[in-house]
Amino acid sequence: MLRAIAVEGSIAAAARALKYTRSAVSQHLSALERETGSRLVERVGGRVLLTPVGQELVEHTERILVELRAAEATLASDPHPIGGLLRVGVPFGEGPRIMSRALTGVRESFPGLEIRLSATTDETGAEEVRRGLLDMVILSRFGAAHPRQELGLREWTLGSDALRLCVPVGHRLAGADEATMAELQDEAWIVNPASTLGQLTVTLCVTAGFEPVLAASVNDVGTAVGLVGIGWGVTIAPELTPVSSDRPVAHVALAGVSTQRHSVLIVRDGEHLSPRIATAITAVREVSARSWPAAPS
Repeated sequence: MLRAIAVEGSIAAAARALKYTRSAVSQHLSALERETGSRLVERVGGRVLLTPVGQELVEHTERILVELRAAEATLASDPHPIGGLLRVGVPFGEGPRIMSRALTGVRESFPGLEIRLSATTDETGAEEVRRGLLDMVILSRFGAAHPRQELGLREWTLGSDALRLCVPVGHRLAGADEATMAELQDEAWIVNPASTLGQLTVTLCVTAGFEPVLAASVNDVGTAVGLVGIGWGVTIAPELTPVSSDRPVAHVALAGVSTQRHSVLIVRDGEHLSPRIATAITAVREVSARSWPAAPS
C-alpha cells in the first residue's frame, strides 16, 4: 500500500489502484507508521509524498517484490500446459512489424495462452509494467543502446534502426543520398511534440538554426509517416516504422545525425521466470535476432 501511495500520489488514488476502500488504506498506513515508529508520508499541497524513511521502505519493497515474483514463478513452473492471460503493451503504428509476428507465433504455439494487446506509449509503458497494469511492453528508446536496468524491471534490447527523414515520394529530396537539417528550414513539419522523438526532432531543427513550422501535431509517429505519404509535410522517424503500402514515403539519411531507435522489451523483475512470460520473451527475442542479426544480447 505504501508503494501504491508513492506511485499514485494520494491515498484515494492508491485505494482505487489496489481496489480497496480509502479508509482501509488509511488504516493500514497508520498501522505501518505505528509499527515502524516513523512518519512515512506527509501532505504537500494536494499530494501525499513519502518521507525519507518512507522512500527507503519502498526501495526495500521493490526488492522484496522481485523475490516474491521469482518464488511464484518457481511454483508455476511445474509441468502444466502454458496458459493464462498475458497483457502486452505496444505503441501501435510505431514498432516494427516483427513484434506482432512474434506474438502471433506465441499464440499459435500455445493456444492456452491468451495474449491481450493494449495501446501504450514509449513514455508510459515501463511504468505500466512496474505497476502491474501490463505484463510486458515493447517500446522504443532513443540514445544509449545498452539496457538500463531499473529496480523492479528487466529489459532486453531487441534491435536498432536508424532515424531517417521521411518525405513524400515526389519531394525534391526524395532521391537524395542524404540531407542536412539546414536544407529543411522551409519545410512543413509533422511531429508529436509530447514524445521523446518529437522533442528530439524539434531540438535538431533548433540546433540547425530554425524553429520548425508545424503542419500537424499528432499522437504517434505512425500517423506522422502516414501524413507524409499524402504530402502534408515531412517528419523524422525510425527506418522500420510501418508504412502504408498505398501511401509510400522516401527515406533519406540525415547528415550528422547518428541517433538510433532501440526497440526494448520490458517485464517485471522476477516475473521473467514464470512460464508464460518466459515463453513470450524467448519468442520475441528469437524473432528479433532473425530480423536484426546484430541485436544486443
